[in-house]
This record gives sequence, C-alpha cells and structure tokens, in this order.
Amino acid sequence: MTSTLSYSCLFAAGAWNPEDWLPVRSPRWSHEGTWLAEPDHIRNQVPADATPAEMQGPRAGETYASMLYREPVECALRVRAEMAFDQCMAPLIVLATEPVLEARGRRVYREHVEVVLFNEGINIWHHRWSAQRGPYWHRAAWARFAVDAHTRYVVEVEREGPALAVHCGMHSVGVRLDLPERLYAGITGCEGTNRFYAFDLMAGE
Repeated sequence: MTSTLSYSCLFAAGAWNPEDWLPVRSPRWSHEGTWLAEPDHIRNQVPADATPAEMQGPRAGETYASMLYREPVECALRVRAEMAFDQCMAPLIVLATEPVLEARGRRVYREHVEVVLFNEGINIWHHRWSAQRGPYWHRAAWARFAVDAHTRYVVEVEREGPALAVHCGMHSVGVRLDLPERLYAGITGCEGTNRFYAFDLMAGE
C-alpha cells in the first residue's frame, strides 16, 4: 500500500485532539454518548446503576458512544485500534459512509460496518438504513476464539476493493462487502464498559 493519508493517536490524557473526531449516534437510539478520559485511555460512559445483562439488553442504548476520524478515505485503507472490555463486549472499529447531519449539529449513522471484539471472538456486522425500514443489519462474517476481559487487544481491519480482512493476534477473518469507495473510520463502545488506548489509520492506493 502506498500511503497517501495517515493518522495516529494515543488516547492518553493530553495526547490526542477531540477536534480530530466527529461524534456520531446510532440510528437505533437517540442517545449520543460520552467518552470519559482516563490517564492512558478513553472509555464510553455507561449507566452506573445498570447490570451487565441490562447493558447488553434493554439499556444498551445508554452505553453507546461512537466517533469517526474527520477525514474520509477514498481508497484502500488499514485501521488498527488497541482496545479492551470490562464485562464481555463490545468495543469495535467502525467504517461508515457520510453520516447524516441532524438538528443542532448532531450526526447519525446510515450505512456502516462494525468490526466487534467480544468474549467469543470477532463479529462483522453490516448496518444499513432506509426510510421504509429504518435501521437494519446482518452479521456478514465472524471468527470464534476466546477473548478475556480486562485484557488489551489490537484489532486491525484492511480494506482493498470489496474485501475486508480482520486480524486479532493469530486470528483472522475475511469477507466481501459492496461498500461505497468513500468511507470514514472510527471507534464505538457499547454494551458494557469499553476502553480504547490507541488508533491508527493508513490509507493509500
């Protein structure tokens, strides 16, 4: 890959610029979400009174926080993020089309792909939206392996044409998806406390 765009940051206190990022909400919930700063990472804010089962079920929307690096990519790309979870899910890398700009400057996802780390491995979800159906999605691919809570993992996503290749340690999974050429890349925390330590984006032709 010949690099034409690169971005790298550590999510340690004072080491990254929030203005490099666009907050985006899920079309499934009105909750926009908040990122909380820790000394060496950021984490999504979750309701203090919610149980793990509630955060994976009826209160999942209250745990959701997502943001995209503000510069879109129109070519092959590689995204890498270092992440961990406290319960059993679900930090993720997101690739998205142009979000819709709402009132008061808020943004909401339309088509996007989620590459999700959880205690049983990796899931790749393809999310879409229509005026008739609203948000809908399907699991496009997956890989099963043990993932431990409170442990830092590096997840990497490579996109070349319609092919996505996902790597986590010694494990890999691939899938072909018909996605637009122009995409944004970012991170999402949901369904529990998720921690992000670093993010890298490389793009080229």
